[in-house]
Amino acid sequence: MTRKPLTFLAVLPFAALAFNDNGSYFDHKDWEIACDNTGTCRAAGYQADEDENAISILLMRDAGADAAITGEITVIDRNGDEKNRQPLSGHLYLDGKNLGKITFSSDDFVVPKGRLSPAQAKAVSKAVAGSGKITFRTDKATWTLSNEGATAVLLKMDEYQGRVGTPTALVKRGNDKKTIPAPAAKPVIHAAAVPDTPPRVLKAGDGEYSALRYLLAEKAGDECIDLSESENNITLYPLDSSRILVETSCWVAAYNSANYYAILSPDLKTITASVDAEGYDYSDGTIEGGGRKRGIGDCLFTTHDTWDGKRFVLTYKAGSGQCKGFPGGAWELPIRVTTLQKP
Repeated sequence: MTRKPLTFLAVLPFAALAFNDNGSYFDHKDWEIACDNTGTCRAAGYQADEDENAISILLMRDAGADAAITGEITVIDRNGDEKNRQPLSGHLYLDGKNLGKITFSSDDFVVPKGRLSPAQAKAVSKAVAGSGKITFRTDKATWTLSNEGATAVLLKMDEYQGRVGTPTALVKRGNDKKTIPAPAAKPVIHAAAVPDTPPRVLKAGDGEYSALRYLLAEKAGDECIDLSESENNITLYPLDSSRILVETSCWVAAYNSANYYAILSPDLKTITASVDAEGYDYSDGTIEGGGRKRGIGDCLFTTHDTWDGKRFVLTYKAGSGQCKGFPGGAWELPIRVTTLQKP
């Protein structure tokens, strides 16, 4: 088993003519972009690192020639009344010009979000790709969006969606009449039914424990330090009459941990398949993975791998944005999405 680095997402090539099945991610300075396998791209910009007033604006665009830019905004309001919470409201400005009022939703006071109007979203996308200054103001505070990295990120959006040189491009606009790829459908994954039989747990000292632990450690290799140095429980989940999912601790770090998973024969003597999922929990046919990029938990990543009767398939992969002080992360930025059909 090869241990994957605990970063939120791997940087994959951006392709203009086809959407990568595992999506793509790119970040530069105070901006980042995640494009999923359907062609939808989400670009997020933040405050400069030295700025204490945390702000982020998300610009989202679906694939296709007619897709428009939409936008959302979030800030951390350090002047809010903890006892008498009211929805945050303020105005968006471009170089001092008022672009209109934004009222944030009242259902999340930790990381409240407001929706940009179509005109505001368009103005922001143009401004950050140039030298325009975007601020959000209330009567108590001002938040400033950084432009650093925005041009490179929005160019990646154009490249991924096949817009470079066309009238719909955000950065390198032109008159090219080439066909812009339409959105791709979400892959349909048919989840297989798994028995509701309670799992079997093997502990150190149990009859089959030592031989199975040795088998797993040999297969996992040096990357699963817990298998070679610790005597953790081994949990066995039946997948069907001929296959068993094995789960045991692989490694534990400061903020994250991961289990080792493999598929076994019923007699527990043969590993019939490795599972390429670095998760921390299995339940009802799905291995969930993820973690934090740093201790305060302001930047997370999540993966889901689902049993389809033959193998575990990656059904969802996302991150929550840069480490910019937002509890739980500012956004949900998927690069792999599917339609999961339950059995």
